[in-house]
Amino acid sequence: MNLVRLIVISGIALLFTACGSENESFNRANSQSFAEKQITLEGALSLRIGVDSVNRTQESSFLIKNLEEMLSVTATLKKTKSDSSWTALQKNWEEFRSNEAVLLADTSGNSVVVLQKWAELNSQLLKLTSEVRFGDALEKLIYEPKFYLPERLIKSVIYTHIDDQIFINLFGSSSLNHQHTTGGAIKLIQKTEYPSTNEIALFCECSDTRYLDVFIRIPEWAVNPTVTHGNVKYVARPGEYCQISRKWRNGDEFSIELKN
Repeated sequence: MNLVRLIVISGIALLFTACGSENESFNRANSQSFAEKQITLEGALSLRIGVDSVNRTQESSFLIKNLEEMLSVTATLKKTKSDSSWTALQKNWEEFRSNEAVLLADTSGNSVVVLQKWAELNSQLLKLTSEVRFGDALEKLIYEPKFYLPERLIKSVIYTHIDDQIFINLFGSSSLNHQHTTGGAIKLIQKTEYPSTNEIALFCECSDTRYLDVFIRIPEWAVNPTVTHGNVKYVARPGEYCQISRKWRNGDEFSIELKN
């Protein structure tokens, strides 16, 4: 299978058929990772941890070089706004996503490195932009039966933050210990059998009331999603983040349903 040829040909076709689907204007979010010790992975998510192959010596390939170029552009965009670079990066990203199934079918060592770099790229883009599509792509890799990701990568992106704005980017049984900027600690806990189920329970543990903006990623594939707290229903749309801005209290429980 000439994987490189397939990627190149389909990529060229995509460039000619794309008709303005990319966001021309680039907006940075730049959410930050938490320290690994602040996050605990449990359940099905903890079983998806594998060996980090990115740093292994591998034969150079067109795909790896292309991904490294995209990672370099992403790093530059963290510092400098460039709509033209953003548009070009999106086109290149779409080329890879359109051939992801082919990459997953290839079990060679080089393919593993390519997929881990692809996961790293989506992790960086998700933190940079807070766009749901990058979380969708990353979560698909995490729960791919034939593929595993290093623990440090999953922990770097499952929860991110901008001060006391917390982004829940990935679903899976886990917990986050966050030190609030005004003092005190808040623990957010996901309990779920995801991806076997589309229901997630989100709990809060804290000693004092603390105000938080929490943003929950609602996948593009979600159908009539809901996010509720008692009788309160929050706006949840496929392909967007659901925002919960409130004073969080010990024992708060939120119900997330991705398909209804």
